[in-house]
Amino acid sequence: MKPNPADTALRTDMMEGRLVLDGFLGDDERPIPEIVWEDEAQLAALGLTVQDLSKVMRALTRKGMEGYGEPVAEGEYTVVTQEYMGFMGCPFKDNRRAAKRNTTVTNQQGEQFIWSDLSLHLIEAHGFFQGKGSVYRLEPVPLARFLNLSQPVVSQE
Repeated sequence: MKPNPADTALRTDMMEGRLVLDGFLGDDERPIPEIVWEDEAQLAALGLTVQDLSKVMRALTRKGMEGYGEPVAEGEYTVVTQEYMGFMGCPFKDNRRAAKRNTTVTNQQGEQFIWSDLSLHLIEAHGFFQGKGSVYRLEPVPLARFLNLSQPVVSQE
């Protein structure tokens, strides 16, 4: 199958040093639509969508913003947001800009996930969790379990 020129341009923009220093793809060689499809399929196998995840992630980010950089308790989590000056544009060229903000969420067991506002937008609007090996890659299934959106399947034997 011949690659879509739009996908080729998008992939180029997502490489290291183009729009962000570390890029969005890591060492992932798969076409971007394939990355999106595989991540969404993993969530679908759990009965979830990217909207299910992003809704909880956005709520936690908003809660963290209430602390102005200090930890905030939210249920079983501690949330901290760190804000930096400026904005980052979406590599999908949808005219969206995301604040330079990171959200760190830690559960009572000490497990932690960190996402940026841009990562949240990429998941929410494009189903893109970034490529394997990317600094900001969020694995969908572990993230869903961390957010208590999916419980492991228990055998009925």
